[in-house]
Amino acid sequence: MPEVPDVGAIAQHVKARIKLIEDQLKQHQRLNDELERLRDALSRLEGAARSRVSAAPSRRRPAATAAPARARAAKRATPARRAARARGASTTKAASTTKAASTAKAASTAKRSPARTGTPRGQNKAKVLEALKGGGAMTASEIAKATGISPGTASTLLNKMAKNGELAKAERGYTLPQQPAAAAATPAAGE
Repeated sequence: MPEVPDVGAIAQHVKARIKLIEDQLKQHQRLNDELERLRDALSRLEGAARSRVSAAPSRRRPAATAAPARARAAKRATPARRAARARGASTTKAASTTKAASTAKAASTAKRSPARTGTPRGQNKAKVLEALKGGGAMTASEIAKATGISPGTASTLLNKMAKNGELAKAERGYTLPQQPAAAAATPAAGE
């Protein structure tokens, strides 16, 4: 007669194996969740870096001239950055710092304008005053059309002039300030 295996022992062994697999699946699920969180954080970080880089004007150089550019950037480095390099940052960190510094340098130089390209100082104000001499109130856009000044510049200038008392704010637009009748009629002292 064939020997009958102990069914209870086999069932116990299968149950133990199921429990072990379930525990492993839970561990894998935790690892999978952590992996997804890290991937999400990485994609957000890369997206932020891309948006920062794309916001700055591109000033890339060909690969052949990149090394001299880095040398020039190192010469212009601030004393604090030179001191940090002298302290001996790790090679990887120094490379990423140098890259970040050159990117920051490119971004900061892009913000600076080499020379003032607008109109000579005071010319816009003179144009606005000339346009308002007609006597009626004018809006910022009307003054901009009459003078050739951009509407934004005209609006900013008009607000500043009104705050300084050089112009009066009208119901619609701006006018030259009205001289009080008494002040115009009485001669100044010493005349």
